[in-house]
Amino acid sequence: MIESEKLQAEPRYRIADLTFDPVNRTFERDSIVSTLPNLSFQLLHCLVRHAPDTVDFDTLNAEVWGSTIVSPETLTQRVKLLRDAIGDDHQNPRYIETKRGHGYRLIPAVEPLTAPAHTPVKSTRIRLASIGVVAVVAGLIFVLNANRTENAHTTPPSIAVLPFVNMSSDPDQEYFSDGLSEELLNVLSQIPGLQVSARTSSFQFKGKNLDVVDIGRQLNTGFILEGSVRKEGSQVRVTAQLVDASNGFHLWSEAYDRELEGIFALQNELSASIVTALKDHLDLQIETTPPIVAAANTSAHEAYLRGRFLFAQDTDTAIEQAIREFETSLSYDPDYALAHAELALATLSLRPKLNVQDAITRAKPHIERALELDPTLAEAHAANGYVLWFEEQWEDALAQFRRAVQLNPNSVFAYVWMGNLLSWKLGRYDEAFQMREAAMRLDPLSIQTIVFYLQALIERNRIDEARQELEKIKSIYPHVYAYRHGSLESRGGNIANAVLGSLDALKISPEFSQVRLGLTYRFAELGLEDEIFAIQPNPKPLLLQFLGNPQKAVKLAEDRLAQRPDSIIARHDLGLALAAAGDYARARAILEEMWRLSAGRISKRSDLFTTLSAAALIAIRRDAGDEAAVDEIVAAIRDNVRRYQKAGIVGDGRSYGVDFEEGLALYLSGDRERGLELLDKGTAGGVFIPPNEAYLKSLYEDPGFAPVLARQQARQVREREKFLSIVCFNSPYDAVWRPAPGTCEQFAALR
Repeated sequence: MIESEKLQAEPRYRIADLTFDPVNRTFERDSIVSTLPNLSFQLLHCLVRHAPDTVDFDTLNAEVWGSTIVSPETLTQRVKLLRDAIGDDHQNPRYIETKRGHGYRLIPAVEPLTAPAHTPVKSTRIRLASIGVVAVVAGLIFVLNANRTENAHTTPPSIAVLPFVNMSSDPDQEYFSDGLSEELLNVLSQIPGLQVSARTSSFQFKGKNLDVVDIGRQLNTGFILEGSVRKEGSQVRVTAQLVDASNGFHLWSEAYDRELEGIFALQNELSASIVTALKDHLDLQIETTPPIVAAANTSAHEAYLRGRFLFAQDTDTAIEQAIREFETSLSYDPDYALAHAELALATLSLRPKLNVQDAITRAKPHIERALELDPTLAEAHAANGYVLWFEEQWEDALAQFRRAVQLNPNSVFAYVWMGNLLSWKLGRYDEAFQMREAAMRLDPLSIQTIVFYLQALIERNRIDEARQELEKIKSIYPHVYAYRHGSLESRGGNIANAVLGSLDALKISPEFSQVRLGLTYRFAELGLEDEIFAIQPNPKPLLLQFLGNPQKAVKLAEDRLAQRPDSIIARHDLGLALAAAGDYARARAILEEMWRLSAGRISKRSDLFTTLSAAALIAIRRDAGDEAAVDEIVAAIRDNVRRYQKAGIVGDGRSYGVDFEEGLALYLSGDRERGLELLDKGTAGGVFIPPNEAYLKSLYEDPGFAPVLARQQARQVREREKFLSIVCFNSPYDAVWRPAPGTCEQFAALR
């Protein structure tokens, strides 16, 4: 009789005031039926079968864990969880007695009851594969899953893999220990239903002697895997241990000694041992075997690990070195799919140092080869989505990112870029926020993930939550904290706070290049043209429009397009600058093209068609007498506002807002009074309206708009003086930034 048939024939049992049902894995007390977690059921069932005898440790291990050997500490922890489940007290036990040094037994008599008809129990077939480095998965997932349903904090089950400590005599072998940790993380990431903290976050604790409970709290994860690697010549020794992050208990540990040359040959053996260890215990549903992406030889594998080590450092120099290592890996093994995919991602990451078209040209063949070698490789689909993004094939890019997440539910890169795509290009803001949340769950300590999530909270006016998230990174990324804190405090038109926060960030990290780009926008809003060109000799044309100089913006846009003739962004910027300067004849062809490419859709950070683009094209069509064609553009603005409101977005308090966009749509469609009211509210909230755009001439000439513009100008003067009064006299920022020549002299003359 097979095991499931035995269970269906087995009666229920009376154990004092409990009724134990081994078929449905439940117990009943006072007419309340409770389901036992898998491992608690196995333990109780074993004690019932042997009652009233004491069950020794070896018997419990053999009947509950099978061929997997667990430590006495693990067994003690499992019995404690069983006691918790049935309401027993280990100090004054009613049901389970500990026979110190011998084992455990049931205290009450066990009475078989007449067996009722039972619902057949479905059997689950488990299939799992591994790569050579991850023999540890066998014990790891078994213990992890055993804890999954018995600890409230592991729903869904979650784990972080900390970087394994390099115990080799050569410190340069650190790439190897990091690489093995990351490969283990990647294997776990492919298991459906298991949430795995991303590398960026879990590697934040490298070299830090922190308590695992604190690490678990910061990563919001239930379990921690840590260990060490010793590589000496051809010998590799890997030790690993699994810790419950809620209490610091060590649940499982093991050590593995392997020959480096034979590490890939062990894959089938290790996979078989993992399946044997898990098939009777793992509740996670695994229907397909995760693919093994192995190199043909250890030389290719080690070069790949060195490439990943360098790529993770995220500097131009390190990425260039990583590219060379991936190329070396492929010279040893031209069919190494993972090396092809990572080489493509590294190449695409070199933007803007490498222009977009060159990056795509170099990356595409490796993406195509990776997908040809392994169509189930999540990294290859993510890289393909990245390329399709740059080629403006946004729906196809979205499909590739979704495929990457299907193949690897823990692919943070795919979640981040899906969020960007859905928000910036497709205007599907509610879906975008879901991607932001998913990325934060997996990678809560990544700069990129945090910044995008913070922005999403701010846009929804969830300021207290944004402050809480910001505080979490204060000690980890003080430069990012300073930058984003200044940005947060700039809401409502307090522009000087954003500039000062940026300069505080530069004091902490002078190489923080993103700050300097952001400063150009803030200087434009303050009316400080010289400061813009001191930072960026070739700034965005829109900045000159913010300064009220559309003619200069046109010249700048023409120069940028001449340098990048294939750039859609550069064409859009020229079209908007021409409209601002009143050159409707030249502007119309470009903006009509952008309208078509955007499929008539506006989104808040679109490079094709923004609300200002829409206002410009409305003026152009009206000037040509094409009033009937205006309505569809006004409808597009309103549709974007509707999508904002559906997603709970109110605006970022600086560059855009729902009130401003809805007010502009109403004003341009003829609802003057309500339009002006909302435009006033939007600018009071911090939105900056360019002051000298030809396509907004009717608005500027409206007497009702004069006080709105006057309040914006007064705010600009106030914030400029606030900023210059700090940086022009005993400036605390002299070491990293100084005002352009003449700026402070002009300010002093006006005081």
